[in-house]
Amino acid sequence: MDSTWLNNDHQLIPGKELFRSERRFHLLAYAASHGQLLMRSIGQPGTPGEPETTIDLLFKPAAVVKIRDDYRGLSIRCATAAESEQVKAEYASVSFGRGDRVFVLQSQDEADYVVAMAVGWKEGILSRTRQSFFNDFHPDRPIWPSQPLSGVDAGLNIASAQELIDALSAEGNATIRRERHRWVYVVMTRVIRTDGPDVTGAGVFLTRADAEDAQSVIAAKSVDCWIEELPIAL
Repeated sequence: MDSTWLNNDHQLIPGKELFRSERRFHLLAYAASHGQLLMRSIGQPGTPGEPETTIDLLFKPAAVVKIRDDYRGLSIRCATAAESEQVKAEYASVSFGRGDRVFVLQSQDEADYVVAMAVGWKEGILSRTRQSFFNDFHPDRPIWPSQPLSGVDAGLNIASAQELIDALSAEGNATIRRERHRWVYVVMTRVIRTDGPDVTGAGVFLTRADAEDAQSVIAAKSVDCWIEELPIAL
């Protein structure tokens, strides 16, 4: 996986172009924790004519944001000194620090901006159960990441109860006798701590293939993990 993170003065020279792609990007997530703003160009492995890799693009911490939700082609550069001064002057109520930089986003002859301390991106094959390259499984918190960014977010990717019912069965009446069942696959982890082993369910998946996909990511962190098959009463 290719990875770039830019947050130093020698990397972020006024007027310098940092990133350019002809691909389509969309706003994916914002997390109030650390002001994280995530944009994505999604890959479609195995689809003829479509890129295989996914590009996740992160600004952090974002103090001011003026962007669109969709870009057809995208370049990012550091604002010139004059541009930076002009943008910051429009937000007199915001206390900008020395490290707050203006990043100019250009697409189809239009310009937007994000004021943040850093920008970075990661490009690779995003497995189907992984939410993003910037919210990875961590042994200290052995729960499968269910959102693209860590910390507090708007919960926009939480499925409704109806979506869950539709995924499991067309029979969703809560008063009927539950005589049928369906199997789900729980990825379990064991982390050795000073007070003994900590066994936790990291995540529940509807197919074994998805559970194995998640298990492979967790196992790469040298965490003991396995899959348990459990029934859900329907």
